[in-house]
Amino acid sequence: MADAPHPEPHTDENTTDTDRAIADILAEMRTATSEHAVELGRRLVDLLDRRNALAATRTADIAAIAEGIDRAVHALDDAASSAELMRRACERAAELCSADKVVLSRLDGDRIIPVAAFSADPDTTPALPAGFGLPAGSPEARALETNTVTVGSQIPAELRETLGANGFTIVPVVVDGTAAALLHVGAVLDGSRRHALGVFAEVLGGHFERVGLESRRERQTALLRESARRWTGDDAPPSHGALDLAPSQADRDAAEQRLLEPLTEREAEVIRLILTGASNSAIAGELVITVDTVKSHVKRILRKLGATNRAELIAKYQSSTR
Repeated sequence: MADAPHPEPHTDENTTDTDRAIADILAEMRTATSEHAVELGRRLVDLLDRRNALAATRTADIAAIAEGIDRAVHALDDAASSAELMRRACERAAELCSADKVVLSRLDGDRIIPVAAFSADPDTTPALPAGFGLPAGSPEARALETNTVTVGSQIPAELRETLGANGFTIVPVVVDGTAAALLHVGAVLDGSRRHALGVFAEVLGGHFERVGLESRRERQTALLRESARRWTGDDAPPSHGALDLAPSQADRDAAEQRLLEPLTEREAEVIRLILTGASNSAIAGELVITVDTVKSHVKRILRKLGATNRAELIAKYQSSTR
């Protein structure tokens, strides 16, 4: 997995001003008269108390944010599907960032395609806009180029109705080593919450890689077996119970295992979908990765299995199951 998005540098202005004032007083005390030094000393004590209070408040804020990250991450743990994960991600990002609106979009080349949204208004159901292009020089482009949590003031026109118009913070979500999604939060976040959003995005990317893996495998396997039945002319309905271990099915399972043996786990997922007739775009949507990543996987699969194209790949599987 790629590095987590890095929050942009941020300095607490109140702390900086207090530290600067303390430094000025200490410098002034070096040349002050005794009477003036006493007054400077009182001011110095007040400033030190203020700095300590700010530090305590900041520590409490960081502790609260850390607890928020923990709650948000745990909320993702038992999501059973990509759709549920996307919905929860929007809800938890809103809670974590104290934001009213969040939009999650997937990336398809140079296009941004909104796929889930959250609004804190219980009477509002967010309407997802159509996909739109990635503008050069936009906060979205900067976030993707630098892999950072980025603040923007000019919300894309396509997202204004869903996200609002009061500024936003955006973070890329990395899946399988590639930025595959963007999370728009309808709030301008400070340094601590930007960092929290970056951590959340990293965890979210990991969940996209893992969530629903077993259910996807079961569904892909079912589709694959149905394809095998069509190829072999066996139109009988799938059997249940002990009949699942019939020799014809066992032979198909063994053929599938031989086919998948040289492949990585992700490549195995891709080929299972290829063998069901899924397009690159459909595979990207199913696995929550970009179309370009799918194309890279397909090239490696064809090379490893000695096929020149998809048709030859399917023919290899068809011949091995007969």
